[in-house]
Amino acid sequence: MGHPQEPSGTGRNRPSGLEGHLSLSEIVADFARRKTGLARRAACYGMTRREFLEFLAAGTALAAVASAGPALSAAEAPSRSRVVVVTHPEVILKGYRANPAVVRQMIDRALMELSGARTEGDAWRAFGRAEDVVAIKHNSMGRPTLNSHTEINDVLSGQLTAFADTNPARIFVVDRQIPEPYNEFSDPFTLPSRTLQPRLRRLYTDHATAIFNVSVLKAHFDDGISAAMKNHLGSVNNPAVFHGWEPEGLPRSLPELNALDPIRAKTRLCILDAIRPLYAGGPGDNPDYRWDYGGLIIGTDPVAVTAVGMRLLETKRAEARGKEWPMTAARQMVAYGQQIGLGNADPDRIDLVEAQMG
Repeated sequence: MGHPQEPSGTGRNRPSGLEGHLSLSEIVADFARRKTGLARRAACYGMTRREFLEFLAAGTALAAVASAGPALSAAEAPSRSRVVVVTHPEVILKGYRANPAVVRQMIDRALMELSGARTEGDAWRAFGRAEDVVAIKHNSMGRPTLNSHTEINDVLSGQLTAFADTNPARIFVVDRQIPEPYNEFSDPFTLPSRTLQPRLRRLYTDHATAIFNVSVLKAHFDDGISAAMKNHLGSVNNPAVFHGWEPEGLPRSLPELNALDPIRAKTRLCILDAIRPLYAGGPGDNPDYRWDYGGLIIGTDPVAVTAVGMRLLETKRAEARGKEWPMTAARQMVAYGQQIGLGNADPDRIDLVEAQMG
């Protein structure tokens, strides 16, 4: 199996091929600048920053859909999406480590619930094939305590090999570092709302036949979210230009990125790691906002999986604050994902299965 090592630093001395990636301190500074600019614009209209954001969202939603272009506007979301939330009280070992055997049981159960298969083998064969070239796109940005658990990657690799007869040499476990020649960038795609032009890794455009999206559930700067859709910022050459949770920023660009054909058509499964989520204070780790949920949120629809994760965080946020604490930008993002046909965000279009194990 391909298990490239991630670089230990994300600062200015970046390894070759990571152009456009900002360090955490750079992202914080960038958000501070954006917040200052939004506050000034809001003051000109006699509004608070939040009122101004809501004003922008209401005024631009229809224009965003109208300008999305044929590649996005022609797509339709599935009529319904199935999402499984599986929990186990013994999935957490010491510290941040997860129990590999329990993680395997949880994913096996979720895939059986998703596929309707009666056996684990049949469930895995519904998501993997012998001839596949598999890209397991995980998230290592929050190491050592806020990354997606590596035990999930190991289960995916092992079970695809055991049950779907996938060749382990054709399974690539990757984040930002990808081995040659799969690390080369494609020709640019154009995202309609802001005309951003990301280039995807050739692993996704030319080689992989199946993508398994493994992300981590955490709040991201006030009212944004890091989950399935944001995970693919690690798959492009210019993630820095995406940042900003204003309505015309990430809430539009992330769904449009995930709607690109190489990602949308090849994604077989989305696994959102909710073993120890972060409900506020992200993107960096903050023990004050962590809790042991012990769960995985799994489905095939990145919008629905993200929407379920968002509601889990909002429930915890309301519990912590004693009143509603909405994730406004995250809500805008999943709503736009449904508008452009990427997936479902409305609860009445999501069949939610809760599987409590142990």
